[in-house]
Amino acid sequence: MLNKKFFTSFYLLTFVVNSAMAAPRVPEELTDNGLIYCTNASGFSFNPQTADAGTSMNVVTEQIYNKLFDISNTSAVPTPVLAQSYSLSPDGKVITIHLRRGIKFHHTDWFKPTRDFNADDVVFSLNRVLGYETYLPTLEQTSVSYKNPQYRIFHEQAKKVRFPYFESIKLNQKIESVKALNPHTVEITLFKPDASILSHLASQYAIIFSQEYAVQLNADDNLVQLDTLPVGTGPYKVKNYFRNQYVRLEKNKDYWKKDAKINDIIIDLSTDRTGRLIKFFNGECQIASYPEVSQLGLLRENDERYYIKSVEGMNLAYLAFNFQKTAMQDAHLRRAIAQAIDRQRIIRTIYHNTATVANNIIPNISWASSVNTPDFAYDYSPQQAKKILQDKRLNLSMWVINEEQVYNPAPLKTAELIKADLAKAGVEVNIRSVTRTFLIEQLHKKSEDYDMILTGWLGGNLDPDSFMRPILSCSTSNEITNLSNWCSEKFDQIMDEALDTSNQRIRSAAYNQAQELILSELPIIPIANVKRVLVAGSRVQNIDMSPFGSLNFSTLSLRKGHK
Repeated sequence: MLNKKFFTSFYLLTFVVNSAMAAPRVPEELTDNGLIYCTNASGFSFNPQTADAGTSMNVVTEQIYNKLFDISNTSAVPTPVLAQSYSLSPDGKVITIHLRRGIKFHHTDWFKPTRDFNADDVVFSLNRVLGYETYLPTLEQTSVSYKNPQYRIFHEQAKKVRFPYFESIKLNQKIESVKALNPHTVEITLFKPDASILSHLASQYAIIFSQEYAVQLNADDNLVQLDTLPVGTGPYKVKNYFRNQYVRLEKNKDYWKKDAKINDIIIDLSTDRTGRLIKFFNGECQIASYPEVSQLGLLRENDERYYIKSVEGMNLAYLAFNFQKTAMQDAHLRRAIAQAIDRQRIIRTIYHNTATVANNIIPNISWASSVNTPDFAYDYSPQQAKKILQDKRLNLSMWVINEEQVYNPAPLKTAELIKADLAKAGVEVNIRSVTRTFLIEQLHKKSEDYDMILTGWLGGNLDPDSFMRPILSCSTSNEITNLSNWCSEKFDQIMDEALDTSNQRIRSAAYNQAQELILSELPIIPIANVKRVLVAGSRVQNIDMSPFGSLNFSTLSLRKGHK
């Protein structure tokens, strides 16, 4: 059994912070000998699997956990990580994965592992997100007697944790079973051949947990702790956490790969975009992620104190038409609205040139992006738009999810620009700011009442299947991912055919065909592909940032010298 006293103390620390007057200061010994990374608390989670698919990935997660595979540069071929090698059966339906040996889980105040990583951990982790409940004993199978019914309620709720990304790609309709052939070999059986599976297993959502830790928690009727007190195999482990303020990571001395160079990492969660740069210039953090883009012009190009690091991102900001509304089913109307919107002005005003106009659905960073794909067919043409729209006397509602995202740092300002453009074409737009929680509730009730909605998507890997299918397939209509409620059997057919082969050239051609269909029917208006940007002090070296926003802390080092 786990130490209940520690469990209680931890939750008092992390969840009763609203009554605190101020967050504790970061200890000086850590600021002297470690690195502080400034980001924000929006969407923070120690388990990215439970976050809404497409939300900003938590930089902490990749430091704590490992995955079976990883994505290297812009390659379509995943690189083995916890997997040492793999093979595919001749019919393409069985994947046999051979695991690395001698990999240890974290020793923490809340868990002391008694064995190394093995196949049981993979089977548990994958079956959990697939929704298969055979991986842990149920209450009825245990000898524990629960007098308080709240324990039973708590236990059952913990088992009902949702995994939006895996639900959006219908992973449980792809993978039939996961089983251990021996302690170091896992067999994954698919319902049919699927060339995207390894990419999904390389996504930032496919982290591997300790099955031993989960069983121990389950015995304590506390499975929910798996997602709040993390235990992984990564280069860093959690030392402590002050909710919405900071996380302290310390070097995992038992890490199976090359040792991390920095002993302590502080993740400062307390600032907004403007505040991060202020803290950075005050010397309170060495790296500031996603700073206020309007302030980047104030930075000097040749200042030896800092530098800007950026990479192309696997993301898309877009405006979606609600196909449940009769007016929005008119293709000519959708095209005219697209022609009325000055997307170049949005790039200048909102992104300050840290993004590019998205003329396609598939971002340029993806291996399936093609220079031969025709440009967006409905570029800014206000006069043409006005001819079609001015006599229709349209009064449209546009919902905006009012939260900063990588793909849109200022959603309400973007909405106001779109409203102004459409007003010039004779269309009145009523903007409604909504929370993600409210939107999910309305979708659940099937009472979402918008004509258009401003949103976006973040890819977890470079495979177009996991980028386009969640936001546009028939299987995700009326869900938080497909906010256009568009459904095209032809689109789904093309996407499915792309999974029947592992030939990258054929797959790429299929995805571009699907993309042309989207740009022809226009269920969404692509707006921007956004760069991942951070500002780092000159002492910080070897920054390795991915198109998905994660940062590999284990490669970082600090140059000797003055702070």
